[in-house]
Amino acid sequence: MPWRRKARETLPKGLQPETRFRQKLIQERKRAERANKPLLVMLVNLGCVAARGEADSVVGCVGRGLQSCLRETDICGVLNNGALVGVILTEIWADDLDKVKKAVATKAREKLSQLFEDEVARRVTISFRIYPESGGKSGAFDMIFYPEQAEKSLEGTAGEIAKRGLDLLGGVTGLVLLAPAFALIASAIKFTSDGPVFFEQQRIGRNGRKFKLLKFRTMYVGNDDQIHRDYVKLLIQGKVAEEQGGVFKIIVDPRVTPIGKVLRKYSLDELPQLLNVLKGEMALVGPRPPISYELEHYSGWQRNRLIGKRPGITGAWQVSGRSSTTFDEMVRLDLRYLKGWSIALDFKILLQTPLAVLKCKGAY
Repeated sequence: MPWRRKARETLPKGLQPETRFRQKLIQERKRAERANKPLLVMLVNLGCVAARGEADSVVGCVGRGLQSCLRETDICGVLNNGALVGVILTEIWADDLDKVKKAVATKAREKLSQLFEDEVARRVTISFRIYPESGGKSGAFDMIFYPEQAEKSLEGTAGEIAKRGLDLLGGVTGLVLLAPAFALIASAIKFTSDGPVFFEQQRIGRNGRKFKLLKFRTMYVGNDDQIHRDYVKLLIQGKVAEEQGGVFKIIVDPRVTPIGKVLRKYSLDELPQLLNVLKGEMALVGPRPPISYELEHYSGWQRNRLIGKRPGITGAWQVSGRSSTTFDEMVRLDLRYLKGWSIALDFKILLQTPLAVLKCKGAY
């Protein structure tokens, strides 16, 4: 036997079954968001150790061993059908993360060396996951903290199909009907400033996936984005100056061309994103996708606006004042949209969008 003793029961007392442990992950993630604290999870990968037909014994054995070297407040359970044993390390301060990881990993390794032969113990991998992930540079969120996204119901699947069908129909129809406008706008851009007609920018989409967002170019070529980096940092932190009259967007941007100001005012620069919709990177309706350096300043609860649905060309924020709302208000609008999503809601937002665009409220 590769381990020294067998479990007396499939899951020992205190080791949460997968369904319950997923619920605990969701609960502790929400608690971390409210407290503005990090959430630390240790994962012990047993996939290379558990023999066929004996996996439950290995999981139970390791589960009991880990519990003996953890705090009573820590939560231990199984994931991935028993291939992983996870430990939620509760109430950890950000400054203590490295120290805690080192101490817990050392104790876990010592316990594994008692349970397994040396060669087998070395094959068991230990890793740590932190929520929210620092920065936004990895290109994907750690979906282990969003187990509810892996539990799609039949209703949710049908809804996704219906939403995708609406996107395809709307995307194709829009491109056909707006073809003359595309040609006119492209000519205006080409003849009024040097540079390409289209502008590609890396954005963060559903569940943290990166993609290239397409727009009509509205700025001069070769601009430094530092002015926008500094601005979004202050905006997300709620420190935008009140002298802007409650408008939460750069009003006078020297990087924007004269034709670009018109395109931005009426959101015509967004039209090429119909191609992103057809490619499946975006939807007609959904939260707007942020730039990577914006995501670096998001707190945990703000990141939830990117979970579960594709980003959209229009959304609840765009028909509710656009840049005249604060960043936190925008996030709350997106979260309410995600929570109460329906095809009827998408139709409602789509019907409200033309009037919101013509009013130009909050558009700069």
